[in-house]
Amino acid sequence: MQYHYHLQGFIYGLLKDSKYSYLHDKGGYKFFCFSNIFPAYHIKRGDVRTLIISSPDEALIDHLFGKINGQIMQREVNVGCMQFNVGSVDKINICIPSSKPFSLITGTPIIVRIPREKYIQYDIKPKWDYEYVYWRAEYPILSFAIQLESNLIKKYISYSGYDLEPRVGKEKQYDKESFHPSLTLFQKCTLKKQVSTKILMNGFDQTVIGSVWKFDFEGWEDKKLVQFALDTGLGERNSLGFGFTNLIGLHDGL
Repeated sequence: MQYHYHLQGFIYGLLKDSKYSYLHDKGGYKFFCFSNIFPAYHIKRGDVRTLIISSPDEALIDHLFGKINGQIMQREVNVGCMQFNVGSVDKINICIPSSKPFSLITGTPIIVRIPREKYIQYDIKPKWDYEYVYWRAEYPILSFAIQLESNLIKKYISYSGYDLEPRVGKEKQYDKESFHPSLTLFQKCTLKKQVSTKILMNGFDQTVIGSVWKFDFEGWEDKKLVQFALDTGLGERNSLGFGFTNLIGLHDGL
């Protein structure tokens, strides 16, 4: 099931010789994410599985759709040691509701790294003086929420060019007492579980710590920012399939 690198390679193959081919060698944010191959249980010959690729860039999605529909439909695709025949492809447009409460749930773990200079602020005391640590359940949830929003805003500014600095303001301070609307977008967070997995990076298997969450929203939040989170993924390593997010409604009719 350690197929993150291979699925990323599959997507890069679809983008080859297009205006998006530069993403393969681009550092930083790449503005696409993907789900697990699901249902995520033991697979055997003849089983049917689904993969979802998300991006805030509609033209990128259009290119992937056209490439799959026009060139690899009903053909064999290799993902690591697994082989699939592509049976169908479709485009879906998931939009957050304009006024009703809703929730986002993570379909793949969120990776958040906390840099050394934040240790004192968040009252984090790692065993060794690491350059950074992966957020894990023993650390304050608010440290996760602040780092998660900071990462999301940086990605949004990089993608859109829209200046969100007035929203960010000065460096946010760690409030041990409560969440506050001016402090973090992610005020209602439910940690489902913490996971450890290996991914291939720079030619080596590296262990990363991620976590699975449910986020509840009331409807007052910055909708463009939340929609962007849904489309591009939350946290780090989105282009390796981490932080893929799904929308669920809290009320009938959503």
